[in-house]
Amino acid sequence: MNYSFATQPGPVGGPRPAVKPRRPMWHWLVLGGMALIALLVAAVIAVVILWQILGRGNPETTLDDFYTSMQNSDCELFQESTTEEYRDAIGWGSCSDFEAATAQAEGIDYEVNDRINRQGYAIFHVTESYTIEGTTEDVELRFWVRRIDGQWDLDGVEVIDPSGPDPISS
Repeated sequence: MNYSFATQPGPVGGPRPAVKPRRPMWHWLVLGGMALIALLVAAVIAVVILWQILGRGNPETTLDDFYTSMQNSDCELFQESTTEEYRDAIGWGSCSDFEAATAQAEGIDYEVNDRINRQGYAIFHVTESYTIEGTTEDVELRFWVRRIDGQWDLDGVEVIDPSGPDPISS
């Protein structure tokens, strides 16, 4: 006697079509490992980009450091927050010059009124208040904070003429 298995009838009554062989387990492990490596590389790239974006610094912090140095006569902080060209232009290239100039002023305070970003510069419109020999002065200033080698430094300042044209917005 010969035993044979009967073929299962297909949907239309014919024999069932042959089933494709399944992929082996190692194939899925290799594909899963490659996908995991690709996700890790993408995550590392995203972290590097985020680090670069967040590490750019804040130009307003530079302005805060500048005024803190003026209030405390802190020459080191002043030099860290300004460019050498700016210090030479105002005549405060040395710490003794800086300390002599800031020793006269008291109660230095400021308020940022506006900020404009322009191609590597942050331009701040500031109202500065200070007292010299008992007289309080308010001055409208425009500060130019420039990004140099990944760091923001104060690069220039000018007194704003309220009756003159605004060179920034024109």
